[in-house]
Amino acid sequence: MNDFAVIGAGIGGALSSLFLNEKYKTTLFEKEPYLGGCSSTFKRGRYYYNSGATTFAGYENGKYLYEFLNKYNIDFEKKHLDSSLTVLYKDKKIKRLRDFNNFIEEINSAFYHQKNQHFYKLILDINKKFFQINNYYYSNKNFYSKIKSLFSFKDLLIAFYPYLFEKADTFIDEFFDGISKDYLNYIDNQVLIVAQAKTNEVNFLTCALALGYQFVDNYYVVGGMGSIFESIESKLEDVKKSEFIEKIERKNDTFIIHSNKNRLKTKNLVLNSSLFDSAELFDDKQILDYINSYEKFDLGTSAFMVYMKIDSNKNFDHHYQIILEQKLKYTISNSIFVSFADIDDEKMKGSITISTHTKNEFWSTNTKEKKQELMDIIKAIVCNYLNIDESEIIKCFAATPYTFKRYINRTSLGGIAVKYNNYVYKLPSNDTPIKGLYNVGDTTFAAQGWPGVMMGVRNLQRLICDI
Repeated sequence: MNDFAVIGAGIGGALSSLFLNEKYKTTLFEKEPYLGGCSSTFKRGRYYYNSGATTFAGYENGKYLYEFLNKYNIDFEKKHLDSSLTVLYKDKKIKRLRDFNNFIEEINSAFYHQKNQHFYKLILDINKKFFQINNYYYSNKNFYSKIKSLFSFKDLLIAFYPYLFEKADTFIDEFFDGISKDYLNYIDNQVLIVAQAKTNEVNFLTCALALGYQFVDNYYVVGGMGSIFESIESKLEDVKKSEFIEKIERKNDTFIIHSNKNRLKTKNLVLNSSLFDSAELFDDKQILDYINSYEKFDLGTSAFMVYMKIDSNKNFDHHYQIILEQKLKYTISNSIFVSFADIDDEKMKGSITISTHTKNEFWSTNTKEKKQELMDIIKAIVCNYLNIDESEIIKCFAATPYTFKRYINRTSLGGIAVKYNNYVYKLPSNDTPIKGLYNVGDTTFAAQGWPGVMMGVRNLQRLICDI
């Protein structure tokens, strides 16, 4: 019998398996022949593409992501970036530079305001202070554990009380004594990348953390994001790839995992599958009641992806955001995120990953026709803005939420939006009231992306190993 089984090898599942494998007999299950989930690298035909998440931020001395990966000797080739993102909006081009003074020059050239320096200094200070506080944890095992864990947030509450209970759009408007529609649209689309919501839906602390990711170290990962997971896999003792979980039973405080290949019994279970999609694995009423109690957080938000392979010697920045004046058809967004492989990356050269926000419901009918139409629209926009000639495109294909369901068994992507009224005590934790059942990933505490999911891994580690 296993001590732990981890279902899903996305960021949360793969990293959690590292610390579990150190002390416990642990098996990691992954449906695909490679690890990574939304952050994986896949091969189609002769070429490689990053499946979704292409940014690697927060890997710097003093931050948990850096300390954790170094502790387990997770080594991969990377390239430090001066700019996390180049934003193209109307006739404006803004590089989100890590160097503070250089960025202020950038933002002033696009949206001059005498208070810009003070505003972004506040953003920088909030981020530095936030990541210095790491003595909190969040439990949902029972009422007593929940109250005790919430008390651990007192330092965060004291430090950021003024920003926790004021909506970001209100704070920003008052700070600037009024802000232009274009400038707020720019800020909204930066916050959307991290928080999955705009400034009228989040508090100012969330807004500040979302805007601050450019001031932490950002890297391009050579060989695709999957190279991180290849290094992780090499450190694990029992990884079962290409193994789809069909059903999980709970009997006498143990779990029986039925896959398409085998059966495994375990004392504890960590789900890195989406919390909302995990319900289909169980018949147990207590587990289903727990999962369904968070159904209100599943807004059906997902991503539409376009993948391109080009043959070009032009130098592109690694990441672009194209902000449009109107929402794209079949989406809920007026922006497109575009990531280019490095020109010197032999494996990935010419690979482009493009994404925008959508809703699952848009793709329940006429999927093939809609998919082709939106792919053509996005391809034309990207080629126009970034001066890519049609003759340079070797391959172009797209993915809807249901494509992701087929490959990584989830339709909703991006996790739970960090909205104003989604207070910590309302969110699913990494533990549950069901003995031995745990969750990790972007649909549980704390948030999305590498730094956010990493906070959840740290929380899970504290709940299992330290408390």
